[in-house]
Amino acid sequence: MGEKQCRRKAANAAQGSTLRRAFQAGLEGLRLESGLSRREFAERLGIPRSSYFHLMTSAANPSLDYIELIAERAGVDPLRLLPRLANTADARRREVREDDRQDESFQALAC
Repeated sequence: MGEKQCRRKAANAAQGSTLRRAFQAGLEGLRLESGLSRREFAERLGIPRSSYFHLMTSAANPSLDYIELIAERAGVDPLRLLPRLANTADARRREVREDDRQDESFQALAC
């Protein structure tokens, strides 16, 4: 596969990045809660303003270490920066518990 084709493939993958979009929503939500401008929020996080703006683009690809660093500097749990994913995981756990309870009820009736 050629370099140009690899770049195109990577760009297409980035467009649909659920993790990236969840991170961006969480980060922006945290900024809005703080009442700070993007510049002020970047300063509070100790990152250049340009880096903050880059994080909000489709080209952003922050590492897990970088996400943890930002969460630490913001004083929040890293999962708070991935709100939709955390909510989805919680919902899935509730579904599994409910399924388990239904299975137990069915087995009790079968006996």
